Amino acid sequence: MQEPEAYNVLHIGPELTSPLDRQIVHEAKKSRLARVFFGAASGFMVLVVFATVYSFHSDLESKQVQINSLIDEVGSLSQANFTLQEQSTSQDAVLQSLGKDFTGLGTALQGGDKSEIASLFTSILQKFSESHSSTATTDLSTEVSLSSTDDSSYDVLILGTNGSLTDTIMVADVNMDKKKITLFSIPRDLYINGRRINEYYHSYGVETLERMVESVTGLHMDNYVQVDLQGFQDVVDLLGGLDIYVDKAIYDSMYPNGKGGYAAYSIEVGQHHMNGEEALKYARSRKSGTDFDRAARQQKVLASVRTKLTQLDSVMEMKQLTEIFQTGMNYTHTDLNILDIVGGYYDYQDFSLSTGFVLTSSNYLNSMINEGGAYILLPKTGNYDEIHQVISDLVN
Repeated sequence: MQEPEAYNVLHIGPELTSPLDRQIVHEAKKSRLARVFFGAASGFMVLVVFATVYSFHSDLESKQVQINSLIDEVGSLSQANFTLQEQSTSQDAVLQSLGKDFTGLGTALQGGDKSEIASLFTSILQKFSESHSSTATTDLSTEVSLSSTDDSSYDVLILGTNGSLTDTIMVADVNMDKKKITLFSIPRDLYINGRRINEYYHSYGVETLERMVESVTGLHMDNYVQVDLQGFQDVVDLLGGLDIYVDKAIYDSMYPNGKGGYAAYSIEVGQHHMNGEEALKYARSRKSGTDFDRAARQQKVLASVRTKLTQLDSVMEMKQLTEIFQTGMNYTHTDLNILDIVGGYYDYQDFSLSTGFVLTSSNYLNSMINEGGAYILLPKTGNYDEIHQVISDLVN
C-alpha cells in the first residue's frame, strides 16, 4: 500500500525541533525572559570585548586562537539574540550591525590597528546602549499584547498510564479571564510523524509527547500530570466514591483481571455510586465500545472527581485534605509540587467545567490502516490548522 501523502505533511517529530526552537516558543509566552537573556548576553559581550582588547595588549600572537574563539562565541550569541528579537525590525538592524562590528574587530585585532580597534569598540558600546533602550520599549508592548491573550490561558497535559503504556491523553485548559476549565481528549491512535501519539511517552518521554500534543492542539503545555491507575483508584476511595450517571450500558467480557487473564465487567444505564475499583473499570473498559466512547467516559469520571473535591466541607480537617492530595502525588509524576496542586484546587474550584469534546472520526479525523497493518487516525484536512481553530474556539 502506498503511504498517504498526509504522512509527510504531518512529519514534525523531535528530530526536527532543536532546543533553541523550543526555547523561542516558550519565550514568546514568557517575554520577560527574553529581556533577561538579552541583557545577560549583552553584558557578556561587553566583557568579551574588554578581555579581547586586554589579550591584544598583553600577547597578541599567543592569544590569537583564543580571540578567534571568543569572536565566534559572540557571533553565536548575537544570532541567538537576533532570533529572540526577530519581531522587532529596529532590533534586527542593531544586531546585524553588531555582527559586522565584531567581524571588523577580529580583523583589526589580527592587523594590529589600534585606532580601528578603539573606533569599533566605541561603536559596539554605543549600539549596546541603543539596543537596551529599544528592547525595553519593544518588550513592554509585547507584554501588554500577550497578557490579554496567551497569559490568560493555562494548559495542563493529563496522562493516564499503566506501566509504560499511555492510554489516556487529555488537556485541561484553564481560561483565567472567563473562569472556565475546558477538558478535552486526544485519541491514542492519532498518527503523527510516523507513529501513534501514545507511543511517544514510552519511546521518547513526556517532554516529546508534550510537543506532539502542542502540534495537534495549537496550545502550549505549561505543565503535565501523569497518573498511575492504582493512584486513581486510591484517591477515589479516599473521596468516599463517585456518583456517576451511566448513559450507555456496558458489557465487557475481556476486562483485564490483574492476574494475566480476563473477567467480565458490566454496568447498566442509570445513577451509580462507584468505589475506586468500579470507577476505574468504568473508565478503562474498551471492548464494549470505541476508544472515543472510553475517552468520553474518562472525562466524565475526572469531572466527577473534581465535583467531589469541590463539595468537600470547607472546614474539614486539613489533615484529611492533605492525605487525599498526598496519596495522589504518591502515584503521580508531574512537574508541579503539592503546593501548586493544592493552590490550584483553591484558585480554580469555582471555575465552570466544560467536558465532552473528543477528537474522533465522526468530526475532524479519518480512520485508516497504515502499511504495517495498524489502525491509525489522521486529520481530514491533511494538517492540524482546522483542529487548532476548533480548539481555540472551544477554550476561549
